[in-house]
Amino acid sequence: MRSSPPSSATCDVTSTLVLGMGNPILSDDGVGLLVAGRLAAEPLPDNVEVRQSEVAGLRLLELVRGFTRVIIIDALKSPAEVGREPGAVVRYEAEDFKGGHRYGSAHSIGLDTALEVGHRLGYDMPEEVVVFAIEAEDVETFGEELSPPVAAAAERVLALVREELSA
Repeated sequence: MRSSPPSSATCDVTSTLVLGMGNPILSDDGVGLLVAGRLAAEPLPDNVEVRQSEVAGLRLLELVRGFTRVIIIDALKSPAEVGREPGAVVRYEAEDFKGGHRYGSAHSIGLDTALEVGHRLGYDMPEEVVVFAIEAEDVETFGEELSPPVAAAAERVLALVREELSA
């Protein structure tokens, strides 16, 4: 992984962070980390940095600040009534998270709230945030294996991220 973080000063050039999120030992929850790891092994433009993270909430601020654009890859476990099949891929933008539930813990706040806090603190926050959420089949079983539909979705998301980077 490229490890030099951008400065907290305003960036003069477009810089992109691809951030794979998840827990590597909770089956499908590790899909974001897997996609980021595979992408990091490929040749990328100089303005693209790939990171993996197991943190969320306010700790996201330190990861995303200083970048112009952030692409997040993560697992999603929707309620049954949503009816989304495991392996389904949903593309969100930061605006899609506005008006979401606000939590009492700094560890469980949502993406929108984290971005809002960053702006209020005067941080150089990304102008564009894209999230590729992969519907998980299993995020409770200890193990590093992805379920077959999520493993297949990882391939599709890798291609989608490549498209985003070339756009």
